[in-house]
Amino acid sequence: MDPRMMVNLAAALVPLVVGFVWYHPMVFGGILRRANGTENKPRMSAPIMAFALLLTYAASYLIAWRVLGSIVIHQRGLFGMLANHPEAHEKGSELYNIVTGLMDKYGHDFRTFKHGALHGSFTGLCLVFPVLSIIALFEPKPIAWVVIHSVYWIICLAVMGGIICQYMP
Repeated sequence: MDPRMMVNLAAALVPLVVGFVWYHPMVFGGILRRANGTENKPRMSAPIMAFALLLTYAASYLIAWRVLGSIVIHQRGLFGMLANHPEAHEKGSELYNIVTGLMDKYGHDFRTFKHGALHGSFTGLCLVFPVLSIIALFEPKPIAWVVIHSVYWIICLAVMGGIICQYMP
């Protein structure tokens, strides 16, 4: 299996693992059910829960694969600029030599768990938190709903970003 896919598959597990703890009734699950007014409603059936977990994993894989990699690995910006330029892929061409030279020299700069976690957490803070806040304003949802879900995603994106930045080949 492709090592990049393995890193993304591993990172996609983070929301499931963190969510298992985070949304447990003894942690924030009970508070969230009270905030939503669903504390007396029946829980999901096993098949629906299994389907929800499968979709969560698939969506988390998309986040890892298509979103976080571009945010936490700065070198991808160079490839994005040159992706459609024919010389960038032609071995021996001037542009190919420049790109490979830059990657040889700078390709592993800022490729640490800490750096990826920083960018992942900023993504949660600057993207997820505002989105959830806007939803809460119009639904309306209590502040506990916004805080519990936002901090969950900030933690998940930080750990996912750290994994991707540290281990992506």
